[in-house]
Amino acid sequence: MELKQKYTEVNYFEVDDWFVERLEQYPTKAGIDVAKQIEVNFDELDELEGWTQRVGGVCTVLDEPIYFEIEYLKQPQEPPLFLDISLIDVDDYLDYILANKTLKLNKNETSSRTIRSRQSCKSN
Repeated sequence: MELKQKYTEVNYFEVDDWFVERLEQYPTKAGIDVAKQIEVNFDELDELEGWTQRVGGVCTVLDEPIYFEIEYLKQPQEPPLFLDISLIDVDDYLDYILANKTLKLNKNETSSRTIRSRQSCKSN
């Protein structure tokens, strides 16, 4: 009798081309920090089938903090897909804190996870 696998851990996430274009507009150090925060946090984001969600974040690697919001889609048994990133003000970020919808700050954590762009997924 063959056993069926009940759960497959998704150990990567995908980013839409639009997300990459928007992130490229950030200062290089900030863009790298945001990417690291996503890598550390993506598997802890809430799942909601069929609906996009938003999470707030802060980048503290520059002289002044940068507050941002990320739109993503995370469905059961599928890798999260990051769709958009935009700047927000500190008040909006505080609202995300109150709602417990923020990325944890990167603490020099390392990972062996993979980032895949939507373009690379289409060619596979």
